[in-house]
Amino acid sequence: MDEGAPPGTVCGRPVGAACQSVAMEAEPAEMVRGKRFTREDWYARDLGAGEFVDCAFVDCDLTEVTSSGATFDRCEFRGVQLNASTHERSRFTGCLFAHTSFFTATFRGCKLTGSEFVDVTLRPITVEGGDWSYVQLRGADLRGLVLAGVNLQEADLSEANLHRASLADSNLGRATLRSANVTEADLAGADLVGVDLAGLSWRGTRIDGLQAQLIAESLGAVVTG
Repeated sequence: MDEGAPPGTVCGRPVGAACQSVAMEAEPAEMVRGKRFTREDWYARDLGAGEFVDCAFVDCDLTEVTSSGATFDRCEFRGVQLNASTHERSRFTGCLFAHTSFFTATFRGCKLTGSEFVDVTLRPITVEGGDWSYVQLRGADLRGLVLAGVNLQEADLSEANLHRASLADSNLGRATLRSANVTEADLAGADLVGVDLAGLSWRGTRIDGLQAQLIAESLGAVVTG
């Protein structure tokens, strides 16, 4: 039983309620490693600079949680609600997000290197800068999102829907855009070096002069002058 919990409760829940996971304080003082959290209700909890390594979050409610400088390394989020959550300079590295909702979540200067997103809700979401290199967003619905200035180097965006998304000044170097929808997207200033641009529809896409040359060359044109 949790110390200080009121009578008739276990893990802060009424007796008889599901308590299959590890209860956590709002701001864990030490690294949490290898724990499984199931059906936890952490609504509006401040995770501060908590550190979680090799942990699993299953069917948890993390709506409106906040973090600042937190670390989630090689963690799994399955069926998790991260709606309206706010994260500043936090790290979600090598994580798996499956069947998870980020509705109106905010990531400011966060690092998500190598994380994989499978059947997730990412619209709408606010991303302000940060490192999203090597992320796997295959088939993701990213319509209308603003990812300007984000590092997406070697990200897998194959079959993603980027219609009307803004990736202006982002780093897409060696990213995979196979069969992605970039119509009416804003790619001006984005680094497209090493990207296979063949087979994409550029209808209404905003690009700059260097990108126009790369696209023409991908179509077999010889650019002179």
